[in-house]
Amino acid sequence: MAVANKQTEHRYKGIPASQGIAIGKAVVLRTEAFVFSAEHIEPERIPEEIARFQEALKTGAAELQQIIDIAEKEASHVAPILETYLLILTDETVSDSIRRRIQQRFYSAENAVMQEFDAQKQFFTLAKDPVLRERAVELDHVKDRLLNGLRNHSVSHSIAENAILIAPSITPTDLMMYNQEGTLGFVTEVGGIASHVSILSRSLSIPAVIGVRDIAHLILSDDMLIIDGNAGLIICNPKPETLAKYQKRKKEEEENIRKLGKLATAKSETHDGHTIHLLANIDSLEDVDAAQVAGAGGIGLIRSEYLIIKRQHFPSEEEQLEWYNEIAERMYPHQVTIRAFDVGSDKYAEGLPHEDNPALGVRGIRFLLHRKDIFKMQIKAVLRASKHRNVRLMLPMVSSIDELLEAKEFIEKCKTSLRKADIHFDERMPIGMMIETPATALMANDFAAIVDFFSIGTNDLTQYTLAADRTNEYVADIFDPFHPAVLRLMKMTIDAAIARNIPVGICGEMAGHSAATELLIGLGVNELSVTPPLLLELKKRIRKTDYGKSQTIASLALCANSGSDVRKVISKEKRK
Repeated sequence: MAVANKQTEHRYKGIPASQGIAIGKAVVLRTEAFVFSAEHIEPERIPEEIARFQEALKTGAAELQQIIDIAEKEASHVAPILETYLLILTDETVSDSIRRRIQQRFYSAENAVMQEFDAQKQFFTLAKDPVLRERAVELDHVKDRLLNGLRNHSVSHSIAENAILIAPSITPTDLMMYNQEGTLGFVTEVGGIASHVSILSRSLSIPAVIGVRDIAHLILSDDMLIIDGNAGLIICNPKPETLAKYQKRKKEEEENIRKLGKLATAKSETHDGHTIHLLANIDSLEDVDAAQVAGAGGIGLIRSEYLIIKRQHFPSEEEQLEWYNEIAERMYPHQVTIRAFDVGSDKYAEGLPHEDNPALGVRGIRFLLHRKDIFKMQIKAVLRASKHRNVRLMLPMVSSIDELLEAKEFIEKCKTSLRKADIHFDERMPIGMMIETPATALMANDFAAIVDFFSIGTNDLTQYTLAADRTNEYVADIFDPFHPAVLRLMKMTIDAAIARNIPVGICGEMAGHSAATELLIGLGVNELSVTPPLLLELKKRIRKTDYGKSQTIASLALCANSGSDVRKVISKEKRK
């Protein structure tokens, strides 16, 4: 990549670490690397070097404690992250080892610190798990703080006031101080979405993009920058039309946040403190942005088949991986649920037989097990995207134990293939299933022993229970998700999940139905997933709901004998 010049717009792609848009001038920091020297000190210098180390340790600990005190007042939930660094810095085992290196090997304090911390981090650096590798970065941050103390180097955080910081890396403690000085956003060359600095930037709502190779050498101080923390995009010296577009977007985002007020960040819990996880159903990356702005606690349903419909072909493993990765990174640390391709000849015809009744034909898991070449590409892409441990896979349209076991066995084969290729993934990635047929609801106890979570698709469950095509206007009056038969099947499913201690959610249209909120909570659902525009209205209803009262509504509804009677029960109880 070429160094940007002020006449040309340049774009660089990284990992979206913290959402939001920042527009401002760049301030570039290039860290000075300390090079280990093999030279040894004279024996008479040992007391002096130990004293220098002790003073750097004392000063570093005091500075960290000061920053922790600031965090306790302004962002108490992030203070434990900073305390981790203080614990590493003041660890007596590490300090004793550094002093021994000075005394026994005649190292300077700088060399002793470098040798000790490099030895400590070797285990983490070689780990396959990216989360463990990120811990090596934390050790580097503590090491650099000690080395700066020994060399009397200090950073003037005010240089990034009302500017966008560009640096090879940033420590969480420095980020706290930059935030105090009004830094608009930051971009780094290294870092992962699971790093403490990424988590901290999200907590402080500072737009950030990380993992942009050589960015501190590609951008110059005073370059005009746009950071799109939603997409992981940096635009250097934007064209006037690009700048105008992002200024408009930034204003719209700020206006949205102002309108939403505190509701977007308020807890999703009933009036009497019962937690309901509120998730989003998405089809596109734009939906991810909308879900984040509305405060979604994760993605409850990614309709992956929309990737097929959009591209008009079955996407390759790499095409899928790019899409899944983008969503997982944007939503981290919140969970992301990818539903395997739920296709049938009614949605996408390529590779499928002609069927007079696609709803009862080769669709969902039936198609995937029939076309294992396609299923294999998707499973491997999902597994590879699971490396940050916030991805789970959901199997659609399961109707028998045999189908589920065959699918799980095939997933294990895909895992074996990735292990042989030395490709990292989440070995414990949760595998769940949709409950969409009476068969799976009736056998929910058996299925709950095999999967990690349930998600009830109320649209299909209603359709198959009542033998009423949800798209057929002639039976629209029969298609009723409030029908007691549907509710009783849902209750069987929910009870089975609770007995096995696995999450159970609703991702069908009923989850967002204004009359259904108290009923679903009363039935025992602990996850509700809806389209982003419905999130805040649903949260508002959840927060007004009394959990005890909702259980009464559910009990009465289950005893009703028609959908209209269920609605009467809900209406009557809500008026009390």
